[in-house]
Amino acid sequence: MDTSESSILGRLVSSDVDVRRLALTEQEELLEVASYRDLLPLLDDADATVRKLTIQLLEELGDSHALPNLLRAAADPDPDVSSVATAAVREFRTTESTTALLDGVTNPEPKIRAAAILALRGVKGPRAQAVLTGAAGDPITEVRREAVLALGYLKANDTIPVFQTALKDPDDEVRRLAIDAMSQFKLTDVSDFVRMAADPAWRVRRQAINALAKHPSEAGELTLLKSLNDDRWEVAREAILALGELRTPVSEQLTRFFTHELADMRIAAATAAGEIGEVIFVPHLKALLGDPDTGVQKTATRALGQIESRTNPRA
Repeated sequence: MDTSESSILGRLVSSDVDVRRLALTEQEELLEVASYRDLLPLLDDADATVRKLTIQLLEELGDSHALPNLLRAAADPDPDVSSVATAAVREFRTTESTTALLDGVTNPEPKIRAAAILALRGVKGPRAQAVLTGAAGDPITEVRREAVLALGYLKANDTIPVFQTALKDPDDEVRRLAIDAMSQFKLTDVSDFVRMAADPAWRVRRQAINALAKHPSEAGELTLLKSLNDDRWEVAREAILALGELRTPVSEQLTRFFTHELADMRIAAATAAGEIGEVIFVPHLKALLGDPDTGVQKTATRALGQIESRTNPRA
């Protein structure tokens, strides 16, 4: 193979960083003559741009033999290089790459573990599930987040206990992801969701409200009603929409939200009113037709149409 300084492979090992950078941008020519072995040394280049361009070229080359090195690059000290490497790792979808990714989950470097787990999203099989289950208890928060998210993609009933354990995680996002994953299952016991609707973190509470909307129950509806008084409007808004989706008769509880100072809350109230379909909402909705927010006006108009179609169905 020609590695003279005039050849493109020769330019990859030039002492001039600008020459190395320029050579790496000539992807079409490089893909014709270079193997992953020619490129791997550049992952240790002193120049971050060279490392980044090399990762992108290895991704285009698509040789899974380079995957362990790309995983290592996910821990690069330069955040741009690390980000590009993490994205590149996800593009490898072969049996060989799965083995390398599973091995990566046990790497001592947290960023490598997280990158490997991210790439394993949707990969099924006993070993993958076992490795991800173990990673859900990782000491590093970022790794636990990725593991819980990846396990959610499996939709395997025997992962439910893992999510239930994750509901006690000290990290808000891990708890939120666990609720989201659990909500995808057909559950009859909503006690976990009810409990999490009182979580200290409002994003976790909002996710629990969303889960209760997917699993109708008396206990769930009572919790949704309580959540209308949540000190975060984002949670209260989710509760309004959930009650509307469940068509719970809550005309008295919704009345105050038609005049709420936030347009998002007025929109939520109008949306719920349209879903519930009670005539008692009509005066409130008509008042919203003159609302200063056009989004509120449109939602009120739509809700009035929904109520009209239910109370006066066409023959």
